[in-house]
Amino acid sequence: MYLLHLTNMKIHIKISIMLLALAGITSCKDNLEESPYSSLGKDVAFQDEDGLNQATIGVYQAWTTTDHSDIFNRFILTESGHRYATAGILGSGADPYYRFAHTSVSGAFESVWARFYKIIYRANTVIDNAKMAVPGEEEEADPYIAEARVLRAYAYFNLVRLFGGVPLILKEVKSFEDKDLIFAPRATDAEVYEAILADLDFAERILPDSRGGAELGRVSAGTVKALMGKVYLTMAGKPLNRTENFQKAVEKLSELVGAVNEEKYDMELLPVFADVFALANERNREIVLSFGYFVNPSNQNGNILPFHLFPSGLVNGDEQTNYGLTYDYYKLFDKTDTRRDFTLVSRYAFTGGARAGAEPGDSIVYDPKTSHYLNLRTKEPFSHDDFRYGIAFGKLAREARPAGAPVQGYSSDLIELRFSDVLLMLAEALVETGKPADALPLLNRVRARAKATASKASGVSALRAAVRMERRLELSGEFNTVFDIRRWGTLKEEIAAMSDDQIVDNVLIPYTPRLELYPIPQSQIDANPNLRQNDGW
Repeated sequence: MYLLHLTNMKIHIKISIMLLALAGITSCKDNLEESPYSSLGKDVAFQDEDGLNQATIGVYQAWTTTDHSDIFNRFILTESGHRYATAGILGSGADPYYRFAHTSVSGAFESVWARFYKIIYRANTVIDNAKMAVPGEEEEADPYIAEARVLRAYAYFNLVRLFGGVPLILKEVKSFEDKDLIFAPRATDAEVYEAILADLDFAERILPDSRGGAELGRVSAGTVKALMGKVYLTMAGKPLNRTENFQKAVEKLSELVGAVNEEKYDMELLPVFADVFALANERNREIVLSFGYFVNPSNQNGNILPFHLFPSGLVNGDEQTNYGLTYDYYKLFDKTDTRRDFTLVSRYAFTGGARAGAEPGDSIVYDPKTSHYLNLRTKEPFSHDDFRYGIAFGKLAREARPAGAPVQGYSSDLIELRFSDVLLMLAEALVETGKPADALPLLNRVRARAKATASKASGVSALRAAVRMERRLELSGEFNTVFDIRRWGTLKEEIAAMSDDQIVDNVLIPYTPRLELYPIPQSQIDANPNLRQNDGW
């Protein structure tokens, strides 16, 4: 289970049920002040409001702590397995997931499952113990409880979209006697969504409209409204098909859009797309939800995604490039679209020590005819030429990690939700409620920022297609693509549009209904006799 592992029928608790690890997370980078905390007993951690604050920060920190591999695994599970996903320069770190050959023992499932339940465990500890810290003034605990409930809700939102119904643990596990929690059965999808909305509804009433100063980066009522809109939009699609939630999404997301609302909740669409992702501009007004990394000499554990995604030699010289996007995806963008050459790295100057025939300063350019990068100086393929691969993903801060930092030593935050997503979600919900004319200005607001040609789509069908395409152009690589495909019910079409050229040294698995969800990790099935596997797995 989540934080519990059973080996040889003996329970081993991965994070002590009587201790709370409180590692402070960093600021933006000066906000959410970092403080070194070790594992503390609850009577110490919750003895005053300062301890409660640090415990709450510990829930945020659980989103970014090591193991680093599960951050890349989460990226692969949400951003591969579609018509434009393929291998990178050094092969496919997305295998077997991008060709749908995964099984219940494939390692990515266990790692992301453990991450989300670690977050849930820490959130439950704060929620159940917060009032200990402020005896006689219990209402002072409510804002911290609200933050923990938002972070718990977002963890469950990820789990239910990945795996379907999962064990719904809403109380702290205090001892081995809590077998109803340790061996909880799966809740239904609907029950999980009900719990998510209950958490968000509570938080929406408690949290401030926005954050600033020392609190920048913590969740706000604006964050909650955006998440609620996304939850409603997801519930309206497959598998629940509760289409009445399209209107609920319209109502909730509309609370954030428009000059007055955007000022109230401190949100905006930045004028320059690349600025959204700059290290010097993290937690800007377009970022609705993100989780922070800050690498310095005393803390060298950061974000590993640039190492796995950037083309080799883009900023450091040792990037692995385990994922790529096809040239067909590149061609979807207008030539004037500023997102194209930031999302995809079609050409760059090689940096770092000489490798694979390249030297510092060499121009490396992607050749769609051969599906390889070429070194313009040598006129030879750069690195591998024994298989076809895609264009590298580049939508992260393109800054080298500090000297001596490990491969995960990049400071780019995990961006989970942006205001452009809010605009496109509202546009989609308006289309689905029969108001395509109201959706078009929102769609074109996003396109105008990117200097793309304004859409002239009209009518429900055309606007639906336009908004869906815009989500792929605007939000690629931001933990959305697979979830969008699933709720739209278009996975069968995606697989049919894929070709063998996208797959390295293996075969593409044809569509079956079981692919609409990932399997529950087999280790969890083996550990918990009350869990059942998803159909077909």
